[in-house]
Amino acid sequence: MNDDSKSLAELAAMKARGELTTEQFEDARKLLASLPGSSEQPRPQPPTPQKPKKKGGCRKFFLGLLIILGGLWALGSYLESQKTPEQRAQESADRAAADAKAKQEAAVAKQQAAVKAAAENAEQAERRRKGFHCLSGWDGSNRALVDAVTKSLRDPSSFEHDETRISPVNPQGQHFVVMTFRAKNGFGGTNVGSATGMIRQSDCSLVSWELVSS
Repeated sequence: MNDDSKSLAELAAMKARGELTTEQFEDARKLLASLPGSSEQPRPQPPTPQKPKKKGGCRKFFLGLLIILGGLWALGSYLESQKTPEQRAQESADRAAADAKAKQEAAVAKQQAAVKAAAENAEQAERRRKGFHCLSGWDGSNRALVDAVTKSLRDPSSFEHDETRISPVNPQGQHFVVMTFRAKNGFGGTNVGSATGMIRQSDCSLVSWELVSS
């Protein structure tokens, strides 16, 4: 029997004789087990029971929210009931004035939009009258006349557009155009040429054209 066992036996005997209470015996045994080199292992402690989680947390939250909203509604109803006829009349007049102002602002905005749309339509009509809608927004050329002139050249790949001018629409619904360009001649040099044509306003198609010089 080792020293730990002897000490434990002596403690048990003292407990049996009534010299130690059960609590004192357990304290002494734990102290003996905690000493370095002791073979006595402390008794495992029973797990602490966990408190069950309370249910109904969300229910209480929504209940509290409903109580708050109900209180606010009751407060608003109470304040409304305390207003004098003069206050109610003033509030009604203020709402009517605000509605009238909103309608006036909407009418002004609608009128401004109509004026802007009319100006844009007038601008587009003027551009069509002048024939600008038939010219490229990139280089100002007329695609139909460029294609016709390019096909007639000795070296179509050498074509370079210079400038295209267009006249306002005539009574026949057509525009007169004059185009200048550069292209290689038969000797390898570059000539400045020109071409004229008539373009239909409705679809910008080429009605007729003539190569003036190349």
